[in-house]
Amino acid sequence: MLASVILVSTRSVRSLNPHHFRPPWPIFSKAQGWRKRGPSIHERYQLPGQHREFPELSPKFKKENPKELHHYTGVQDVGFVDPVTGEFVHVEEMYPELVVPDLRGFRLCPYVSYRTDFEIEKRRKKFEKLTVKYGTEQGADSVVFEGEQWPPPKTTPRFLFDMHYAPLIRQMYNDGEYFKDAEVKDEIHDNKSK
Repeated sequence: MLASVILVSTRSVRSLNPHHFRPPWPIFSKAQGWRKRGPSIHERYQLPGQHREFPELSPKFKKENPKELHHYTGVQDVGFVDPVTGEFVHVEEMYPELVVPDLRGFRLCPYVSYRTDFEIEKRRKKFEKLTVKYGTEQGADSVVFEGEQWPPPKTTPRFLFDMHYAPLIRQMYNDGEYFKDAEVKDEIHDNKSK
């Protein structure tokens, strides 16, 4: 019974195993040869910007930036530092300001693109007349072609199918050409079974 109990003695001794002294980077090989182990440090990963091209915008990335750029945000100052007193002087002309013209009494509507098509306006007025004539938009929709509805219906897969393929399928069905492929496939299948 005592033979089944195993006593493993352990000592708390500082080991010199390199596993306990790991470097701050994962060890991997960049290439074959001497001095090719360790992290790959590329300067472009340390600088800000879309293509890492603006080292001066963030001083935390570049310690050798001048002190004038330590709080630089890319915004134009609204004044200057007086070289004699060292104080910041505000200049009223340097303040950014939005100049918006007064459009009261102006005949054209603002923010309407000049590319607005005359045909769209014509189509809208025509649909409004039909709505007045038939009482509701549903009544006008039943009379007007699908492409002339106003406002235009949402582009859904069903709408695209009805616009482009449904008329062709109806015409083929009415002409008796729609099931020709199925008849040919049936004949081929019958020939193979014989």
